[in-house]
Amino acid sequence: MILIPFIISNSVRLYYEVRGNGKPIVLIHHLAGNYKSWKFVIPKLSLDSTVVVYDLRGHGRSSTPNSPYNIEEHSSDLRGLLVQLGIEKPILVGHSIGSLIAIDYALKYPVEKLILVGALYKAPSPEVYEKYVRIAVNFGLRALAEYRRLHKEFAETLVSNYHAWNSLLEVYEETTPIGYKNAVEGLLKAKDYSDELREINVNTLLVYGTYDGLITNINVFKNNMKNVETKTIEGYGHFLNFENPSLLSDIIKNFL
Repeated sequence: MILIPFIISNSVRLYYEVRGNGKPIVLIHHLAGNYKSWKFVIPKLSLDSTVVVYDLRGHGRSSTPNSPYNIEEHSSDLRGLLVQLGIEKPILVGHSIGSLIAIDYALKYPVEKLILVGALYKAPSPEVYEKYVRIAVNFGLRALAEYRRLHKEFAETLVSNYHAWNSLLEVYEETTPIGYKNAVEGLLKAKDYSDELREINVNTLLVYGTYDGLITNINVFKNNMKNVETKTIEGYGHFLNFENPSLLSDIIKNFL
């Protein structure tokens, strides 16, 4: 894939687009990820749709501004990209931190549909992430991934799958420690969107692996969103894009 630069507030973001005949789908990756987080999902989706993937600020090859990256800033970056591409009403697929970005965007601008994978609706508990930042800053992102693996924070379907695990390591290692630190600091400042979820009227799909620790959020979404469907995938964890990308692609396509 060849990443194409676009400029927002003197900072460079990078995106990749696969042109198809269907409505545009924008994939928003997880924390410590990049456009490669979707490399196993893109092929099926691009058969019928235009697919846009991009590196969030501080991730992959995008610029690394030296300040916390708030969810609203990520949402503004996404708006800038879509305006540049002439996409007025995208289908947004947000994974993890990407789900918060998708929610913030949908509250401000028109979207066709929302698909939220391993979704959050507010900032996570800070204690564990403060530890993650210390590890990343002192030892790097690969060390952080290995730490989380040793402490069994990843599903077995990720760590026991050679291609899945090495794909996660690849995107982790392409995130700089300062980029990760700033992204986490912004994530921990995220507001609680639970009440505002009622304002989102578009059809929304929630997707969780049954071993995803964030699956406990599912009831907040179900109780606060008007047009929401849920899909749980038995035996898988948080990184469905690596653990079972074919099934995740099919679930997304079936919802479109």
